Amino acid sequence: MFQSNAVYEGQDFRETSFRDLQLSHTTFENCRFTYIDATEFETEQCRFINCDFTDSKWNASRHVGSSFLNCQFNGANLFLSVFDQCKMTGSSFESCTFEGVTVRGGDWSFVNLRHAPLRKMDWSDVRLVEADLYGADLKESRWTNAALTRAVLQHADCTAADFIGADMDGVDFTDVTLKKTKLDVMQAVQVARSLGAIVE
Repeated sequence: MFQSNAVYEGQDFRETSFRDLQLSHTTFENCRFTYIDATEFETEQCRFINCDFTDSKWNASRHVGSSFLNCQFNGANLFLSVFDQCKMTGSSFESCTFEGVTVRGGDWSFVNLRHAPLRKMDWSDVRLVEADLYGADLKESRWTNAALTRAVLQHADCTAADFIGADMDGVDFTDVTLKKTKLDVMQAVQVARSLGAIVE
């Protein structure tokens, strides 16, 4: 049904099975994938643009160098999925299951991760410029060399998270839980300024 190097536009694939399917260099634009079964689905250098994956299942799927641009993953189950050097710019992940998800590099800028359960996840070397992490559970997560420029962290729980080396320029730390959080000197200065301190 699906072929590598093909282009699909404006099609409705809801409730379709992508289980065990392998695709490369395939483009999907403005397509509907609600309630699909993408268990162990593998993509390489594929492009999904403005697609709707609401309430889909992605258990143990693997994606290498693929792009999911301005897509809706709301309510999706991403259990044990791998996103390796993927571009997820502008996509929304409300009410998703992130247990066991692996993210290796890539660009997650402008994504909606509000209230996302990201505990113990490793976001090292990931670009998350202006990502919305409002109210997210970031406990014990790692962000080494991540780009979190102007990211929204209000009401996020960063207990025991490690942000050392991350670019957090423009982040407002007001109302962020920072108990036992690891910060470098520049980040500590940003926190102090966010709380109204004058640092000289």
